Parts: sequence; C-alpha cells; structure tokens
Amino acid sequence: MHDDILDLVRQAHALTESAAVATSDPTTRKQYVLADLSLHLVQAALRRKEPDPAELKRYLFSILTVCDGFVPDMDLKAMANVVLPLPAEDQSK
Repeated sequence: MHDDILDLVRQAHALTESAAVATSDPTTRKQYVLADLSLHLVQAALRRKEPDPAELKRYLFSILTVCDGFVPDMDLKAMANVVLPLPAEDQSK
C-alpha cells in the first residue's frame, strides 16, 4: 500500500512543481509550494519503515513557515522556531 500511495504522491508532486513554476502570482505560487511541502512530508512519513525524525521536523518547520502568511491571526513562523528549532544551516534550505 505504501508504494501505491508514494506513486500517487510522486505524480502530485510533479504537478505541483510544474504549476508553481508556471504561475506568476505570488500567492498562488505559495499555495503550490505549501502543497509541494505537504507531499514531501507524506513521502518522508512513508518512504522508510521508521520515518526520520530530523526529516519530519524539517518539513513540518517549512510547512508552518509557509502557512504563516495564510493564517494571519497566528505567528506560525515564530511557533515553528520554538516548537521545531532547526540548526541554522537547515533553516536556510
């Protein structure tokens, strides 16, 4: 079942990446980037028997950071820095 899901996620991933590149609207591009990161999180969760905690943290941090602009009543980027602090070199990726 994992492989079937991962195949679908790969297809969706390719679509979101091409859609993000094709759009010139910054908000729409950010939506596609959020979808792309969410798909990466699914891949990280299912690719191995035991998900890599550091990889999960990295994607969750990125998702919260991108969501920051979509949830105006919460400072999600600040929350991400507190709840999921990443090493400085990872935050620039």
